[in-house]
Amino acid sequence: MLETIKCGVIGLGWFGEKHCEVLHDLPQSQLHAVCTRRPERLANVAKRFGVTAAYTDYHELLANPDIDVVSVVTMWDQHTEPVVAALEAGKHVFLEKPMASTLDDCDRILTAAANAPGNFMVGHICRFNPRYVAAKAEIAAGTIGEIVSIYARRNLPLRVTEGVLDKIGPIIGDAIHDTDLMLWYTGASVNMV
Repeated sequence: MLETIKCGVIGLGWFGEKHCEVLHDLPQSQLHAVCTRRPERLANVAKRFGVTAAYTDYHELLANPDIDVVSVVTMWDQHTEPVVAALEAGKHVFLEKPMASTLDDCDRILTAAANAPGNFMVGHICRFNPRYVAAKAEIAAGTIGEIVSIYARRNLPLRVTEGVLDKIGPIIGDAIHDTDLMLWYTGASVNMV
């Protein structure tokens, strides 16, 4: 029988709540802890998902020995400190993209990940979508020839555009996916942050 993985989410904005939804409903996963600096938001999300381990300080969440894996879903310019702390605490870490807002911060995260006992993954989710995987396979097989130019356009629902993109901007909100896919398709993703 598979063991249940106890998960924590740091950052409870719109996308952090989406992580909570997935982790709450995922088999063999238990949404065990949540964290945000905003007490009212924390109380609302914790109540919605029936989570009793609720923190306004991510250090307290990371000190919880029951937590196996942490999703870091803060704003990208606030990723570095909680990710490094989570890796140093021995947690597995799933980090929303982009990794950080500076190359130095990305390097700090990568160094911490290289020295950590846990696993580290940046959430380039489109790489797991069967349509994009099929395109990657065709490109790798040489079926469609050499890529010389790529144009990408994704259509976001209006609720996302109105509720999220104003806060994070279209490049971080959507173009990050297209950029990752272009680099992945062309084999250049090893340098992608």
